[in-house]
Amino acid sequence: MGIAEWTGQAKGATISPGATGSRRVAIGHWVRIALACALLAASGGVRAWQAYRVDATLERAKQSPFPLKDIPLSLGSWKGQDSALDPQIARRTGSTDRIFRRYVNHETGVILDAYILYGPSAEMYIHAPEVCYPGAGYQQVDGPDSRTITVRSIQAPFRALVYSKGEGGQEDRQEVYYSWRYNGHWSPQVGTQKQFERIPGMFKVHVARRVTARERRDISNPCEDLLKSLLTEIESRLPAAATQSAPAAS
Repeated sequence: MGIAEWTGQAKGATISPGATGSRRVAIGHWVRIALACALLAASGGVRAWQAYRVDATLERAKQSPFPLKDIPLSLGSWKGQDSALDPQIARRTGSTDRIFRRYVNHETGVILDAYILYGPSAEMYIHAPEVCYPGAGYQQVDGPDSRTITVRSIQAPFRALVYSKGEGGQEDRQEVYYSWRYNGHWSPQVGTQKQFERIPGMFKVHVARRVTARERRDISNPCEDLLKSLLTEIESRLPAAATQSAPAAS
């Protein structure tokens, strides 16, 4: 057959309606697959971007909103001095920023140790006195008692306990006040690991002093006096820290 004859037959050829319909069905099928793939890719991209933003927010929130060393050493009648802590012990607290100080009240002579920490909630919440003191050989001999520290319009609940180690003249009897600040409020209560994985950062404030077995702890307690000053310093810095960390308007 010559080329011209073949071409003429080709020009006269027709495509059956069935073949056309099958081709349209096939094209439609592949279009739907392509759209589904595009939607999946877009959805995956959105989820990846959201995960990135959440991870970035969590990472930023692991750092203290302000340097804890900015809390003054002098707080009214309390005069503080920085104390050293073994680096290994400091790392075990899970904190990213911390100060350890000994405050002396120059009017009464009372000595208080203050521990102020900030770090990832999931790593810090487990370091409660109920865990750490027995681990160091202390026994709980009083409490827990609920105490509220009032600072401006803030009601900050604290937990107070007394631990003891040794006997007679060698007894070391320690009164402890502590609370956490997370999700914008103070609380001595903690939840589960899964709950705190969703809370990026938290403060812990812990003060301790030596007491005697007969001492009244519910009247004019020096721990509460120092805590009022410490919480005032922390709360007054948080709004400014939030403003400085907020992104600039475009």
